[in-house]
Amino acid sequence: MAREKILVVDDEKSIRDVFLAAFFDEYKIIPAASGQEALNILNRPNDIDLVVLDVMMPGMTGTQLLREIKKIDPDQKVVLLTGCSSEELAIEALRLGADEYMEKPFDIEKIRAVFERLLSERKGYAEEGTGNIEGKIGQAQRFIRRNYSQPVSLRDVSREVFLSPKYFSRLFKEKAGRSFNEYKMDLKIEMAKELLKKGSHTISQIAYHTGYQNPESFMKMFKKVTGSTPSQYRRRNKKRRNKDAQL
Repeated sequence: MAREKILVVDDEKSIRDVFLAAFFDEYKIIPAASGQEALNILNRPNDIDLVVLDVMMPGMTGTQLLREIKKIDPDQKVVLLTGCSSEELAIEALRLGADEYMEKPFDIEKIRAVFERLLSERKGYAEEGTGNIEGKIGQAQRFIRRNYSQPVSLRDVSREVFLSPKYFSRLFKEKAGRSFNEYKMDLKIEMAKELLKKGSHTISQIAYHTGYQNPESFMKMFKKVTGSTPSQYRRRNKKRRNKDAQL
């Protein structure tokens, strides 16, 4: 089974080296020296299972990076490390979606226990995906969902489940009931609907967030799939909510 991938973000090389040495046999550690370097990795199609990041970094701070990570993937597991104890900082980190908050100097065994706990569910997914075709398709679907805003290709996903693109394409349509491109398009539209319901994003922001190169392409595809424009869908949903609130 492939090892889980952990992205370690810290401007101190000594800290990155500690993780590389301590978990060499257990996980694939991917080091990043800055928040921007981490974002460059996460903004590409990836299968990062866990992110460990330092709070105090030059340029982009750990909490700023945490906000960006949650925009990319709200379900991404994140552990924050800090060299200074602060109740306010801990509360802020958890409010922003961090799964764990640990102080430096940290104990490797405690870190190992945190990793095992946070990765346990995802590890179960990976084991499911290696044993049978249905599992591989499920693994592929999860990879697509995690990277729906990225330009994920059929080749990208087939590589993740160790199948040839041609074979994977046929199996995916057979098991999922839709082609790879149809599944990816439907997922983007569903994500767009959720963002439209929230009402806090512009149409352009939603278009770029769901991976479209321009708002026009997004609006055209949205209307083709749903029968209404994004603006019409938002207004209709708002009226429905107002009506329900009056009942």
